[in-house]
Amino acid sequence: MTSVLIVDDESSARARLRALIANFDDLTIVGECGTTDEARRQIERLAPEIVFLDIQMPGGSPIEMLRSPGPGASKTAFVFVTAHSTFAVDAFDVDAADYLLKPLTASRFAKAVAKARNKLGAAGGARLSLRRTDGRVVSLAPEEIVWFEASGNNLTLHLRSATLELRTTMAAFCQRVAPFGFKRIHRSFAVNGALVRALEPWSHGEYVVTMDDGTRLNSSRTYRTSVASLLDSE
Repeated sequence: MTSVLIVDDESSARARLRALIANFDDLTIVGECGTTDEARRQIERLAPEIVFLDIQMPGGSPIEMLRSPGPGASKTAFVFVTAHSTFAVDAFDVDAADYLLKPLTASRFAKAVAKARNKLGAAGGARLSLRRTDGRVVSLAPEEIVWFEASGNNLTLHLRSATLELRTTMAAFCQRVAPFGFKRIHRSFAVNGALVRALEPWSHGEYVVTMDDGTRLNSSRTYRTSVASLLDSE
């Protein structure tokens, strides 16, 4: 599970963030606070992996807080959430993962989560915390996944020597692993772009995609843009 801290002095803003975070079954809120001073203490105590924080709050500037972060912030991705666009340059100057403008939308929030995960992965070996259909959580490196497919209301991940059943949707998981080079090629399939062995034209813009493990998958025209990006990377 990925630990999250919410920092905002408005209760309605914290409630909105809680609702958006609830859409991700592997994000867990470890705390909330409403001042910069409290945020600093919570970050040092909890060492959350992602912090969503307003850019103007009582107790000092969050920007200045990040200019001299405490020890708990060394492996944390910060996402600013604000109604003001004028501080974006300052936010990225302190290496923020993203800068969200209120009112928040689910799609834009999901992109911010993906950017934060990508930043965390760049800081060290990326791991995915995945909830299986039996309720257990496992940790997996993205590069261990060759391809995955829709399986009823769940997903089946095809690893190099095993399969794993997950309790999630195709759309949600594709959004989550997109920063690691996964591409959706069909309504029911998505592949690890780094493990595509060959692409063969089939018919009317469709392709046969051969994976590193020998699996052959037919793409669909609906996802031809995604397949085109695989062609470009060859």
